[in-house]
Amino acid sequence: MKKNLRNAFIAVLAMVGLNAYAQTEVTFTAGTEVGTNSEFGNPDKMSKSDVTIESTDASFATPQYRLYKGSKTTFSCTTAKITKIVITETAKAYKNKITGFNSENGWVVDGDAKTATWTGEANSVEVIAANNQVRAGKIEVTIAAADPTAIAAPTISGETTFTEKTTITLTAEGAKIYYTTNGDVPTEKSELLYTKPFDLTATTTVKAIAVKDGKTSSVAEKTFTKEEVKVVNSIAEYKQLAAKEKATLKLNDAQVLYTWTTNKGNTSTYVRDNSGAILFYQVGANLELKQNEMLKGEITGTFDLYNKIPELVYAAGLTNLAKVERTAGSDATPKAIKVGEAMDNLCDLVALDKVKFTVEASTDKKGNPVKKFYVVDGDKKVQIYNGFHLDAYKDMAFDAETEYNVVGIVASVYKEVPSINIIKVEKNTTEGINTVATETINANAPMYNLAGQRVGKNYKGVVIQNGKKFINK
Repeated sequence: MKKNLRNAFIAVLAMVGLNAYAQTEVTFTAGTEVGTNSEFGNPDKMSKSDVTIESTDASFATPQYRLYKGSKTTFSCTTAKITKIVITETAKAYKNKITGFNSENGWVVDGDAKTATWTGEANSVEVIAANNQVRAGKIEVTIAAADPTAIAAPTISGETTFTEKTTITLTAEGAKIYYTTNGDVPTEKSELLYTKPFDLTATTTVKAIAVKDGKTSSVAEKTFTKEEVKVVNSIAEYKQLAAKEKATLKLNDAQVLYTWTTNKGNTSTYVRDNSGAILFYQVGANLELKQNEMLKGEITGTFDLYNKIPELVYAAGLTNLAKVERTAGSDATPKAIKVGEAMDNLCDLVALDKVKFTVEASTDKKGNPVKKFYVVDGDKKVQIYNGFHLDAYKDMAFDAETEYNVVGIVASVYKEVPSINIIKVEKNTTEGINTVATETINANAPMYNLAGQRVGKNYKGVVIQNGKKFINK
């Protein structure tokens, strides 16, 4: 009797040991395991030990993992079931902590809002930051032990968000792949045997299995969403959109004014049409737009205002140049403006002629003394700033008694003061020769309304002519 009890006890201990061994905890620590994105408004992704964390709007390359408000984050594992996920707030306290998540769909937020926990059994788990941004210091994903003889589920690839179509590719090494697009669970008897990539033109969930040597994998699934976006006819109309709204911008005789990429790979591309100018953010990094190119067609992106600067931001799966005709153009012509007109020309290429600089003493982030240069006209002023980090102006050594001609982009606004990122600064010659090109005002130039539609001289209301707004009475 004692022997039997002892054997039973040993068996129980063995089972406990096996169960303990059967769980693997994969830990993602902010600053150690990182993605590629460190900016707001872009998707991000990171992987470790067969676990992948992918978000529609996140920054995994920052000191804290940032899951932005409205983002959907997906946890997946192709080799085993996920049994538990714990998201822990960053060590530094923020008002937008774990409270960004709701306690629903298997997720539980603790009373102190320090952790969000999911438990269950699934190959893929989602969480939405519905309330506000979430900053996390650590994410722990527990998975069941992988069966070494099991067949790995197929990988489903394609742009998860699209406007017209997306191409789907299924992969599973050495195995046949069966899939469905109607919501049914695929089997070997499914009619759809994968042989080549296929296109989707509507919101669809693709489910797939791999079959090899008489064994069947678990079901992999991914949803591809078609977004319906409005179409606007001009940059001026695009800038009237709500923040974070996606829309297609029609381009007609638009020109790339300037493009600049930071050492972190973030690209700013400034574009002008007959109605105004806008910043294409990260579009140039992905699509390699070139300075002075003329653009005609349409492009889709997300509208945003960053410190009052209007932006068309790259949207994964939506932004591309498939419908944009690109041709080489001549050098873009700066708009001759006065100091008080800078705020009306954000993102545009401008020229300030025959101006003197006012110098203000300041300090940089390290406390070192620096000089800031402004052009002042009454109660209006513009900062002249080497925001594009041009070597020619690294020292910013300008004489306060000398007249200069300035060309640059109105690229930022700080404390209601616009800043011109300089492209060229030259001394104004005594002969009065202006080395900065300015626009010739053409009284017969075409006029456009705020929607970018061409109108006649009898049109009443606000119109745009020669790149400037006025009321035609």
